[in-house]
Amino acid sequence: MLQKLPNHCLITEQDRVRYTDGSISVTLWFDGHNSIYAFEIIFDLLLNEIAFLYAKNSPSRFVKIDNGPLKPGRQVKQSIKLETTEFSNERLESFKKVSLSIPSEQREFILDIMQSMKRN
Repeated sequence: MLQKLPNHCLITEQDRVRYTDGSISVTLWFDGHNSIYAFEIIFDLLLNEIAFLYAKNSPSRFVKIDNGPLKPGRQVKQSIKLETTEFSNERLESFKKVSLSIPSEQREFILDIMQSMKRN
């Protein structure tokens, strides 16, 4: 089950909320009307991470995450591959199972976006 992570940064919970269960990470960003304007769901944390990305006025994407180029003095930086991959029903079902702790209105919004990506 996804657990809400504490917010230890300057961004308030009105702007961003994060959840994780150790294998899936969910980050929600909100606009001034407390509506979701973007979200990121990362599956298979610490393995071959793959992300479902949504932002208003942009097409949703399901993409692999790679380690970006290592620069001197910096830790490894993750980068998002440009090519999309197929969003499977198994991913949708795994999110449904662990996301019951997300407020229902937000969860339904995410599931609707995921369903529309599944249909495409």
